[in-house]
Amino acid sequence: MKRIFLLLCWALPATAGPLEEANLIDIQTLNNLPVFVSLRYATDNNFTGKQIYSSAKCYLHKDAVEGLQKAVKLAMQQTEPFTFCLWDCYRPQDAQQKLWAAKPNPNYVAPPKKGSRHSRGMSIDLSPCDLNGNPLPMPTDFDNFTKRAHMDYMNLPADILKRREVLKQIMTTVGFTYTRTEWWHFDKKGWKNKPLLNVAIQ
Repeated sequence: MKRIFLLLCWALPATAGPLEEANLIDIQTLNNLPVFVSLRYATDNNFTGKQIYSSAKCYLHKDAVEGLQKAVKLAMQQTEPFTFCLWDCYRPQDAQQKLWAAKPNPNYVAPPKKGSRHSRGMSIDLSPCDLNGNPLPMPTDFDNFTKRAHMDYMNLPADILKRREVLKQIMTTVGFTYTRTEWWHFDKKGWKNKPLLNVAIQ
């Protein structure tokens, strides 16, 4: 029995434990971060048509939070100030498996074996919105799996092209990289150094 017990302990994921122990922060507890959270996977309003998350809380690694705080400051300094609507934040590995089952396409959903950068708490899906939380016009809605959602798609109205470029410039300035196929998705630099997590959102 002792050997079996030790084997089971060794097999447990090293990342098990409260989200705070993994340096993840519930951004809705931050009074100085005026963003709007609307996690699509906490509802059935997403490409799977099913609720994936049991909680609508947005957690991010502290490094990503620091970047987001800087991004909000830059957005507020624009000629027409804006902030962000957050569609997705930290994503447990179990949830990634459900998304892959619904859309097994590595161009849009990371294979669970590889792991999503969302599962490291270092990725964020967001869109510019006005100061009342109304999303501003962008090329597509969230999780649109067409070329129109690509960062290099140019057959768009001039104002939308400009807004997409401003978003990209702000996010890259504060230390994020963008994804070519999804204008809304950004990864905080240093994500490779963070572990994949499968801690449930409470």
